[in-house]
Amino acid sequence: MEAIYWDHYYNQIILLNLLIVIALFTGLRFFSGAIAHINATKELLSKDNPAFGISLAATTFAITIMLTGTFYGSPEIDVEYAIMAVGVFGIMGIALMALTRLIFDKITLPAVSLRDEIVKGNIAVGIADAGNVLAAAIILHTVLIWVIGFDLESVIALLAGYAVSQLILTTMTLIKRQAFKAAHKDNDLQDELKKGNTSLALRFAGQKIGTAFAIATAAHIVVYESYDLPTILIAWFVAAIVAVIAWKVLSLIAERIILWRVDTKKEVVEQKNIAVGALQAVIYISIGLLISSI
Repeated sequence: MEAIYWDHYYNQIILLNLLIVIALFTGLRFFSGAIAHINATKELLSKDNPAFGISLAATTFAITIMLTGTFYGSPEIDVEYAIMAVGVFGIMGIALMALTRLIFDKITLPAVSLRDEIVKGNIAVGIADAGNVLAAAIILHTVLIWVIGFDLESVIALLAGYAVSQLILTTMTLIKRQAFKAAHKDNDLQDELKKGNTSLALRFAGQKIGTAFAIATAAHIVVYESYDLPTILIAWFVAAIVAVIAWKVLSLIAERIILWRVDTKKEVVEQKNIAVGALQAVIYISIGLLISSI
């Protein structure tokens, strides 16, 4: 009985896939700065900009999370096929991450210029951006694992799965904005972020990541079938919505128990209590992670 499995051909494929992923990973500094039209060297070394550092660190980690989904499971027998699959899905994933930031900037928070606020050193906006890219990475990682094979159907399924999930994530954030305005006498969440409310930004980021984990639950419920994409995408949408509702209810219950008699509205929005905002973020992320693990 062999304690360690060793196959030179198999290991060659793994090594080549790893090299492709590392090559994509090492371009992150350029990628992050180019997407936001920001001089990364200037922000990191000359200005010591903490907001850009947070955003870049989150982008680096997010791309890493996404890339792990490109070579999940056993590599294909054919070397060229395996390399192409990892390379194409990796590049597509990075492009979709860039699209996610564009949606966040132009649709989710249209009154907040990510570039301008991050260049100013607005840590709150940097944290909000971090939560957004990490949420997108969790969804892409899940969809990449869920999709089987590498053909036109799998590429379409990846794009469609991302689109459905991003629609849910963006809609939930827009609803949150309206709920925030209603609960705080027309005070706008976007204005609070521009004012640098770090506590609110932490809670906001936690909600984004927690929602993404809840959406990812759909991959455990819906079985991928390349010949019936419309049906499974509808099933994915329904499963994700149900999971998000369950996440929201459980998060509220957990929040009421853990933060018993704490006026979170006053602490987070008015007093900008970072401790409470951070704890709320962890609650949302934890409940989402627990649901996605079922």
